[in-house]
Amino acid sequence: MRAGRVERSGGLMAVGVPASGSARGGERGAYARALARTPVALWEDDLTDWAAALTYYAVLAVFPALLVIVFAIALLGTGSPEEVIAQFGAFVPRTARPVLEQALGSRPQGASGPWLLVVLTGGAALWSSSSYLAVFRRALHAMYGVADCRPAWRTLPAILLRALTVLALLVSGVLTLTATGRIARAIGRGTGTDHQAALVWAGLKWPLLFLVVVALVLLLFRSGPSESRGLRQTVAGGALAVVLWLVASAGFAFYASHIATYNRLYGSLAGVVAFLVWLWVSHVVLLGGAQFNAELARDGRPKKPDPCSPPV
Repeated sequence: MRAGRVERSGGLMAVGVPASGSARGGERGAYARALARTPVALWEDDLTDWAAALTYYAVLAVFPALLVIVFAIALLGTGSPEEVIAQFGAFVPRTARPVLEQALGSRPQGASGPWLLVVLTGGAALWSSSSYLAVFRRALHAMYGVADCRPAWRTLPAILLRALTVLALLVSGVLTLTATGRIARAIGRGTGTDHQAALVWAGLKWPLLFLVVVALVLLLFRSGPSESRGLRQTVAGGALAVVLWLVASAGFAFYASHIATYNRLYGSLAGVVAFLVWLWVSHVVLLGGAQFNAELARDGRPKKPDPCSPPV
């Protein structure tokens, strides 16, 4: 993976070089130019390679995090692990759902040992999430053409804190799907409005989950260079990434169910392959949103000095 950037082919724009007179147009023109450059940048900056690396660490992080949730629910008796698996499985293609069911179907027994397992699994999730965020951070710096020269003792605390926040958002999203639905039904039974409460919750949980996903994306985008961390600098690409992820997930689900030949090619591994490909596509889309932000920030702005270079 290349750390630096190259000249855009076709004379679209070089790093830090002000665009032509049309580039000084309004905000709408800046969005159009950034959107046109983003697919070229995805190829030239090897973002598909970054997506593959992120997919690897995502697998290492997601399963321990979900196992912690499933184990905790089973030990506390506050819900059904099968409900967690079913609700989370609704977000992945149908051919990939058996992977989740097999990985998360086991649950702890007893009263003491399982809590140690929860702690160890949580530690594994934190380590994998931190590694994931470190790779995402390097990818963002490569997009913006900025070297990350800060020492590890300065970046590690921020990465750990962000990893804890990401895990907390993931837990809150799963609980939004499961526990709050039970609460809504209990309130409905208490007030004699079971059906109405179920309908209200069915309509409210998806906007809440959408907000959780948006918060996750914006949090990831804030791990880049300092000039990319403001809300104005992240919201456009974040919205684009979320919308494209929904479209890409729906398209891949249709492709995997009706067109792809994973079962014939991979046999019993078809579900695993489909899940990994879906994760990779999701990360390509996510990095595409971040690249859009980078191209938007680069539009017509002079190149800033390299913070890692000593003053002349």
